[in-house]
Amino acid sequence: MKFTLVLKGHEARMLALLLISLIFTGAQARGDSRVILTRAGARVETTIPGNFASLDAILPALFSLADQAADKGAEQAYIGGRKDRKDLIYYYRGVRVEGDVVIVSFAKEAMPYFSGSPSYDTAIMTPLVGTVMLYQPDAKQVKLEIDGKFWKNEDG
Repeated sequence: MKFTLVLKGHEARMLALLLISLIFTGAQARGDSRVILTRAGARVETTIPGNFASLDAILPALFSLADQAADKGAEQAYIGGRKDRKDLIYYYRGVRVEGDVVIVSFAKEAMPYFSGSPSYDTAIMTPLVGTVMLYQPDAKQVKLEIDGKFWKNEDG
């Protein structure tokens, strides 16, 4: 059985626009987004799957997709990082920019993620701050807000 579709004028233009739109959307969905992770305590730039173009979008993606980074040697501590806690994404409350300061907010239950050993702190903070700076390069400072209060580790 042979089937032929004949479109004229407006119908052909609409189909062409639909196809172009699907191709463009598919290309965006298959894109990768840059993030910072660590390897042996050192900062490494890699990508995670998905097209996340804004600070609002990349942080939840970092916290939930870091284990799918293109650099398989990169380390992440956001997913399965604390055996006694849910993954960090569960405690993430959002990000806001106030002038040249980026404030990343978490619920109080996230505190154990930010009060570990120095190497664990590096595995958490280096990717967080590094990724923020990729998407907000004019920022002068990144602050953590936990349960409505600014957090500062004991080392300063």
